[in-house]
Amino acid sequence: MYFDANTTVLIIEDSLTVRQGLRTMLSMAGITRSDAVSNASEGRARLKGKRFDVVLCDYNLGDGMDGQELLEAMRKTGTLPLSTIWIMITGERKYERVVAAAEMAPDDYILKPFNSNLLLERMTSASKRKQFLAPAHKMLEQGNRSGAIGALQGLVREAPNPSFRLDANRLCAELLVNEGRQSEALNIYQELLEQKVIPWARMGVARIKADQGLQGDSSEILQEIIQDAPLYTDAYDLLAQNLIDEGQYSQAVAVLEKAVSISPRNFHRLKSCGTAALRSGDPEKGAQYLQRAVEIGRNNNFFGPDVLVDLLQAYSETGNTQSLDRLQAEISAAMADRPEARFTISTCKSLTSLAQGRPEEALAQLNEVADELLKPHVNFEGAQRFLGCLVRLPENLPDPALLESWSRTITQRFANTHHELSTLQEISRKHPRCCELIEQSYAELQAQNNRAVELTTEGKTADAGAMLYEMAMRLFNERTGMNACALLLRVRDQKKKKGEATEEYENMLRDMLEWLPRDNERVQGFLAKLYKDNEDAMTR
Repeated sequence: MYFDANTTVLIIEDSLTVRQGLRTMLSMAGITRSDAVSNASEGRARLKGKRFDVVLCDYNLGDGMDGQELLEAMRKTGTLPLSTIWIMITGERKYERVVAAAEMAPDDYILKPFNSNLLLERMTSASKRKQFLAPAHKMLEQGNRSGAIGALQGLVREAPNPSFRLDANRLCAELLVNEGRQSEALNIYQELLEQKVIPWARMGVARIKADQGLQGDSSEILQEIIQDAPLYTDAYDLLAQNLIDEGQYSQAVAVLEKAVSISPRNFHRLKSCGTAALRSGDPEKGAQYLQRAVEIGRNNNFFGPDVLVDLLQAYSETGNTQSLDRLQAEISAAMADRPEARFTISTCKSLTSLAQGRPEEALAQLNEVADELLKPHVNFEGAQRFLGCLVRLPENLPDPALLESWSRTITQRFANTHHELSTLQEISRKHPRCCELIEQSYAELQAQNNRAVELTTEGKTADAGAMLYEMAMRLFNERTGMNACALLLRVRDQKKKKGEATEEYENMLRDMLEWLPRDNERVQGFLAKLYKDNEDAMTR
């Protein structure tokens, strides 16, 4: 990029004197189109509404997000163009350690004090790196991720220096992971690590291990990263998620609290810590973190009603009734026309009724929306809140048949693995009968899946697929649905080879793929195979 009078720059700096000084420096370099804001919230709003060539952001921005947290938030949500140069400005030498451990690092950083020549030099250097990656950035902005990966692989071979090669490898590996090509990404990370210990490359390996279900291996790597780079907050986040996946909520809270102490105003981290504390059975701690998350994130465009619902639950469980009605009204307004609105609002009303000593009303609210537990718009978090209300009802409520029906429905729909089972057991630990029903329901689900395995072993793949299909369409259990898809695709392929009709099996596959999560790598594979084979048949 050639910097001139057409170059647009956004300055995010809380000091008026420094803002004015930066504008003067830019003017001396012929850059006159500069805007300036004083905090992260204003910066986020300005970036959302306008595209800038360069962002000069101070690391310490007073109240609210710091510059690093703002950068991470903008990149994670995809609201910062890839071509935009982000330079962090700081007077803290410790930022060198922060940026060395940052998974989402700025294009460059500059330590105060500095002059206009040094600033322009850093902007020019960052611009050259952006220009080198421009072919891949252009393809990404057009939505062509496969093309961008190919371009980056070419840039790795053509890179004029190790720094450019590292940039291309890093972006290429991230895209490969997003495309579900973990083994290729893993090769890049491991090749880089053979040459040098790079925290973000080790982090990439840890993420892939976690995606593969190897939480233990992932956590071991993450603990090593934290030991070597204690400011790498993303490592704490993933370690906590691994612990949550294993049902270890209390341990996850301890890890997240360490991360919060490093970045005390990160909305997502505060929310995760509060929710984990709530799920671990510590609603008082949960309320503390969730309150802070709401205070910091309320004017944040990443803010959603989920944090308000969790806060309401925490207030309900701690007996804090003062803010429940206000929160409930705010949640109702925030849900608007969302498909899950009726279920969520009724659950919130049930939580409020429980806190205010009206259990019969709480039960009535649950009964009103219990039929939605099998609807696609109700997710596992919503089911957990429903169960949390259920186990707080007095022993004489609800009717035993209802308790069994609801416990069974929640378990057999959402307990895909031992992780979900552990979560449900943790929620119901003070309600022995409900906990027993959950364990029984999970055992039945496992027995049915094991029976499908036996049928497949006996060569009765079609029977196994039909059995799992019936279960999946009745329970909407994602794991069962995916296993059914795998078997039915196998049966369909066998019949195609024999020249037999396959329409019945393709219809069953379409039925399940209508509600299975489209962002799941395995589901994407099923869709690709189903429709690619059909396209191939049409072209013959």
